[in-house]
Amino acid sequence: MEQTKKTIALTWGATGGHAIPLVSVYNFIKDAQSDGELATHYDFIWVWEAESLEEELAQKHNIPFYDISAGKIRRYFDWKNFYEPLKNLTGFFEGLYYIWKHKIDIVFSKGWYVSLPLCLAAWVMRKDIYIHESDTVTGLANKVISRFATKVFYTFKNDLTHPPVDDRESQDTQEDETPNLDTPTQKYIHTGPIVNPELIDYLDSLEVEENERFTIMVIAGSQWSSAIFQALLKSMPDMWDIDFHVILGEKNMHFRKDFERYPNVIAHDFITQKRLWKILKNVDIAVTRGSSVLWELYFFGIHSIIIPLKTTGGNHQFHNATYFKEKFGSNILTEDPNLSIELFRHIQKYKEMRKSGLNIDGFFDGLNIIMKEMEL
Repeated sequence: MEQTKKTIALTWGATGGHAIPLVSVYNFIKDAQSDGELATHYDFIWVWEAESLEEELAQKHNIPFYDISAGKIRRYFDWKNFYEPLKNLTGFFEGLYYIWKHKIDIVFSKGWYVSLPLCLAAWVMRKDIYIHESDTVTGLANKVISRFATKVFYTFKNDLTHPPVDDRESQDTQEDETPNLDTPTQKYIHTGPIVNPELIDYLDSLEVEENERFTIMVIAGSQWSSAIFQALLKSMPDMWDIDFHVILGEKNMHFRKDFERYPNVIAHDFITQKRLWKILKNVDIAVTRGSSVLWELYFFGIHSIIIPLKTTGGNHQFHNATYFKEKFGSNILTEDPNLSIELFRHIQKYKEMRKSGLNIDGFFDGLNIIMKEMEL
């Protein structure tokens, strides 16, 4: 009997913290496919803006990439609101064409405005649409798409990412009450985080050897992280007895020469997921933003000092950080003129800390739930 064939379109962009989970879904399904666990053969395409991180990721994983038009709708007065949304109309027709030409059966979206045209086209053509919300605060695009999506997956189980009252199966909840997220629904599924299988594909052992010297990783993302590197550099002369892995990213490579002055710092311009596990396994704490990388740190037993980016939509990085503080004891620092002092103080506070092990249990739970709910 000939194996049936379907095509999945991936869509999201803007930050690696949201693009990498799409790679995670791709890798997990392809691995299951290679192992003969799936009755259906799945092809993939990636639809997003050209000359982007997403295009690079798609090329790296041999996923065909297609550009689509989209316009951002700003929730404040801006002259661009009078003409940019018209790009969505163009993108909608491009989406219809891609669905027809590539025989797309499923759209898997992580949100943001560029995903809207393709998801709207998929809804018109009655295709399955699945979205995943990584943060404690639902993004505007996901709020729109969730109204007509087949299923909505979400990482954080709290009242900031609850489904609309009207869509819940429970009739007991009144409109002026917060819905109970423990009530099961067919559409809204709590999955927990999506983590890339590549992180542990090459993991040589679950045992962790205690570091002789306190070891810190700084992973703050490429954009809007200059203040963190500047604050760290101010204190570097007084932290010669600590080892650092600093991941700069494309936007911060000008800091490389500053960090290379210190023999206890290894500066990385960029690091792949396949190599990241080697660092994650061997660091004790991390200085980071309030993005989805927090879950990677958790699974590798790393204590987080979180410096949320203030300009994120709905201040979601702060709310993510608050969740990790309450659940796992992470620290939260504010990006203000005292950041350098506070960062140094917290690093000194944990200088005797050594990680005790990994938290790999549950690593694949989110992906397994998603595959089950998508009926793959």
